[in-house]
This record gives sequence, structure tokens and C-alpha cells, in this order.
Amino acid sequence: MKSPNRKETKRLSLMDTIRSRVSVYLYNAYNEDGGLLGNLDRWTKRRITDENLAKLALVFDSEDPAETCYRDLIREIDAEAETGIYLVSSKATPEHLRRVIDEPGVSGEMHRAIKTIAPIVFADEIAYSTNNLDRVWVRIQATHDRAHVDAAVSEIILSFLLDDAVAARDVSNAMRALQYSFHEDVVRRRCDLTPILSDQDNRELLIMVTELAERSGSYQGRIDTICSKADLGL
Repeated sequence: MKSPNRKETKRLSLMDTIRSRVSVYLYNAYNEDGGLLGNLDRWTKRRITDENLAKLALVFDSEDPAETCYRDLIREIDAEAETGIYLVSSKATPEHLRRVIDEPGVSGEMHRAIKTIAPIVFADEIAYSTNNLDRVWVRIQATHDRAHVDAAVSEIILSFLLDDAVAARDVSNAMRALQYSFHEDVVRRRCDLTPILSDQDNRELLIMVTELAERSGSYQGRIDTICSKADLGL
């Protein structure tokens, strides 16, 4: 009778520790000068915090917390890379956007082709943009920033579940290498830009990314579950 109680106490203690670390990370993100979330209103900041804490609770409610967290990380880095490919450069402030430029499938030059890309990929935003594509860049930055923060929180959770922050960071780095290369290749082929991956490399990359997507499960389903949990204040 005592063992289950000790196990539950340990689980709750670990959750409290992670919740504290996540809250500190988000507080710093909200208040950092030039940071990802500094310009958001108070309600939006509160919602992001609630959803990430709901995600933490759902991870610990699952049968395999590490696997569940890994699936969240797949979804979030996929979403981050979809628009992050336009922000990658050697001069980018966020470290992850500088690091991926070393990957063979990431050029760091997609921002230079945005006038060619925008009418195809961001048709809704370009319709209301000025000549400098202001609405397009707002969409790119906002989508990337939110997904990156969610991914950073999942990496924090995973680092505790693995009891190894370096291993968790390695998982994130490996996933970004795949997803950023994949999304850049998709956009290049869709917009008739010269691919930097060979057809063979493209096929191999597609297989790996498809396997990750299948492992992560329904993206929208997971988002809906997290939002429902957050709505309950849990």
C-alpha cells in the first residue's frame, strides 16, 4: 500500500518541479527584450501558459509520458519549421535558427525568395500586405514563435523525463534537421525554386518525416485535447 503512495508522491513532486521550470521559461520569454512573446497581450500570454501546463498534465496522465512528450515535440517542431525556414540565417538571434543552417537541406536563403513564394504559400496574407509584405512577415514570425515556445516547453519536460537535458536537446536538434530540410524542399519544389536536395535525398527525407508524423498521431486531435484541458483550468 505504501509503494503506490510513494510512487504517486514522486510523480507529483516531479510535475511540480517541471511546472516551476516551465513557468520560469515562459516568464523570461514574455519579458525578454526583443524576445519571442514580448508584444503579446496579457490574455494571450496567459492562454499560452495554460495550454503548456495542460500539456504537461496530459503527458503525466498518459501511460508512457516520455513517448507522449516526444509526440508533442514532433508536432511542435514540424509547425515551427513550416515558417521557421524563412527566418533561418547566420545572423538570426535565436540559436536554433543559426544551428539548422549547417544542415545540407537548409539554405538560410529562403527569405530572399519571399516575393516569389508569398503569392503561392501566403496568398491570404499577401492580399492585405503592403509592398514590403508586412502581413506575410507577421504571419511567419507569429507562427514560428508560438510553435518554438511550445517545442521549448516540451524539450524541458522531456529533459526531466529522460533525466538528461543533453539527450533532450539532441532529440530536438535531430528533429529540426529533418523538419527544416523537409519544409524547405517542399516550398522550393512547390514554387519552382531550384531544389538543393537530390530526388533520392528527398525520398529518404520524406520517408523519415512521414514516419514521425505517423508516430505523433493526429495533430488537430492533440491540439483540441490540450485546449480542452486548458479550458477546464487543469
